[in-house]
Amino acid sequence: MQAKLERAAFVSNVLILAVGALMIVYVGSAVLGLVSSSARHYSAFVLFVMIMSGLASIKVLVLERPGRGEIEDASARAVPAKAPWSLRVRAALAAAGSLLAIAGAAYVLVHADRLERTAPFFTSLDMWMGGALVAGVVLLTLVHWGLMLSSLIALAIAYFFLGQHITHPIFAHPGYDPEFVMNYVGLGVTQGVFLYAQTAADDIFFLVLYATTLFGLGVMPMIVETGRLAGRRLPGGAAAPAVFGSAAVGAVMGTAVSNVVLCGRFTIPLMTRYGYSPAMAGAIEATASTCAQIMPPVLGLAAFLIAATLGIAYIDVVKAAVLPGVLYITGMAIGVGVYAMRHQLPRLTDPVDMRVIWRLLPTFGVSFLTVIALLVNYYSPSIAGIAGIAVALVLSAFQGPYRPKLRELTAAVQDGLVLVSLLSLLLIAIGPLGQAFQTTNLSGKLGIWLITVLPDSMIVLLMGAALLSIILGVGLPTPVAYLVAALAVVPFMIQIGVAPLQAHYFVFYFAVYSALTPPVAVAVLAAAKISGASFWDTGIHSMKLAATTFIIPFAFVFNRDLMAFPNSSWWMLRGVVEILVVQAISSIFLYGYFRRRLTVPERFASFVVVMLGYTALMNREPIYTYVAAASAVALLAWVWATPRAAVTAAP
Repeated sequence: MQAKLERAAFVSNVLILAVGALMIVYVGSAVLGLVSSSARHYSAFVLFVMIMSGLASIKVLVLERPGRGEIEDASARAVPAKAPWSLRVRAALAAAGSLLAIAGAAYVLVHADRLERTAPFFTSLDMWMGGALVAGVVLLTLVHWGLMLSSLIALAIAYFFLGQHITHPIFAHPGYDPEFVMNYVGLGVTQGVFLYAQTAADDIFFLVLYATTLFGLGVMPMIVETGRLAGRRLPGGAAAPAVFGSAAVGAVMGTAVSNVVLCGRFTIPLMTRYGYSPAMAGAIEATASTCAQIMPPVLGLAAFLIAATLGIAYIDVVKAAVLPGVLYITGMAIGVGVYAMRHQLPRLTDPVDMRVIWRLLPTFGVSFLTVIALLVNYYSPSIAGIAGIAVALVLSAFQGPYRPKLRELTAAVQDGLVLVSLLSLLLIAIGPLGQAFQTTNLSGKLGIWLITVLPDSMIVLLMGAALLSIILGVGLPTPVAYLVAALAVVPFMIQIGVAPLQAHYFVFYFAVYSALTPPVAVAVLAAAKISGASFWDTGIHSMKLAATTFIIPFAFVFNRDLMAFPNSSWWMLRGVVEILVVQAISSIFLYGYFRRRLTVPERFASFVVVMLGYTALMNREPIYTYVAAASAVALLAWVWATPRAAVTAAP
C-alpha cells in the first residue's frame, strides 16, 4: 500500500511539473502580448487551473494520513484544515469535480468566441456543459477550501436561479431566465467563474511564484536570523522573530494560516523557551501572521480585488495600505513589549548567524526592491513577478554554501504551481458569488436595510459595519471574507458618506480580523495546535494584541490623509502620532503595566484616556487632541512618579 501511495505521489508530482511548465509558458506568452483573444486566453487559463487543481487533489489525498486533519506537504499550506470525511468520499468528490470542471472548461475554451458572440442565447448542450463547469468548480472548492466556502457559493448560485420564489422583500429578486443566469455564472467568458480569472492570470500568478521561489532559495532562515538579531536588543526579544519575521514573510506570502504553519514551527518553541506562555506564544504568531494579509504588497490577494472593483491601478491600492499595515505592526509590537516588561521576560540570547543574513539578504532584498520599484512605476504585477524571479535566481548563485540545490528549486517550483493554482481556483470559485450579489442588487438592498435598523450616527453605523464584516468573514479565506463583506457592507458605507477606497479597505481590514475572532479563528487554531495551548486562551490573547489596532480603520475613514502615502501632510502626521499614543495607552490598559503594575483606578483612567484618543482621531477640532494628549501625559507622569511600594497593583 505504501509503495502504491509513493508511486501515486511521484506521478502526481511529475504531472504537476509538466502541466505547470506549460502553464508558465502560456501565461508568460500572454504577458508578452502573444495571445490575442481574451475570451480564449482566460478560458484556457481556467482549464489549466482545473487540471492543476485535480492533480493537486490527488497529491493532497495521497499525503493525508488517517486520523490527521492537516496536510504535511508544503504545497498545501494555503489549504484550510479538512472536514472529517472518509478518504474515499473525498477522493470520489475530487474525481467527480475534476472530470466535470475539466470537461466544462475545455468545452468553453473550444466554443469561447461563439459563446461570447451569442450570449445569452445558448443551446441545451451549452447549458449542460456550463452547469458541469460550475458543479466541478464547486466540488473542487469543497475538496481544497472546505465546506463553508463551497456551501456559500452553491447557495449564491441557487439564489440567482430561484430567488424569485423568496417572499421576503429584501431577499427576493424579480426572476431571470436560466440562460441569462448561466451567462452570469458559468458561460459568460467575462462573468461568473471567469469574473476574477483575469485577476488570477494577469496579477497574482507570477507574484505568487516569486514568493515561493524566495522560500525555495532559502530566505526563511535569513528572516528568522534577522528577527533574532532584533530580539537581542529588546525585552522579551524572543517574540521579535515572530513579529518582524512573520510580517516580512507575509509581505510576499499573503495568507494567515500558511504563515502560522511556515513560521510558527520556529518562533513558537523559541518564545516558550524564553518564558512566554504557550497561549501567548501562539497568539503572537497568529496575530503577526494575520498582518500578512494587511501588509503590502500582496494583501491576502484582496488588493487585486479592490483594484478590479474600483477600476484603479493595483499599486495605488498597495500605496494606500502602507501606513495602515505599518501601524498594525507597531500596535502589536507595543502590546508584546508591554506584556514582556510586565512579566520581566529577558532579551534573546541565542547566537545569531550573521553569515546567513549577509549571504541571503541580497537575494531577498534586491529582488523585493525590484518588484516594488516596477509596481510603483505602474508595470503590471506579472512583469514585476517575472523580474523578481529572475533577479532572485541570478543572485542565488552568489549565496555560497547556502546556494540552493536543484532538488530544492524543483520543490519550490512545484509548491508555487500548486499554491497559485489553488489560489486561482479560489478566485474563480468566488466569481459566481460576487456576480449573484451584484446582478440581483442584493448588496444594495442589504445596505438599505442596515441604514433602516441602525441609529443615525456615523460612529454607530461604522461599528455596525465593522461587526458585520467580522461576522461575514468568519471561517473564510481572506479574499472571500473581503468580497462577501464588501458586497454586503460597502454600498451601505458609501451611502453614509465614506469614500469608496476607504470603505473597501475598512471592510477588508475587519474581514481579516475574522482569522483571530472565535469561534472559528483559523489562524488561532493553527497556532494553538503548534503551541499545545488551549484554543480559547490563545484566542483571548490574540484579541488583546489585536485590540491595539482596532482604531486604525476608523482613523483612516475620518482622516483620509492616512491613506495618502507617499504624499504627506500635517493631518497625516497628526493622525499617526495619535494612533501610536492610543496604541501605547491601550496596551497599558489591557496588560495593566507601565513601569509597574497599575492599580484598578489607574487602569480605569487609562481606559478613559483611550476613549479620549478615539474621540480625537474621529474629530478634526484641535481641542480633542489637546484634551487626549494632556490626559495621556498626566496619566503617565502620575504612574512614573508614584513609587511601586506606595500602591497596591490590580491583578
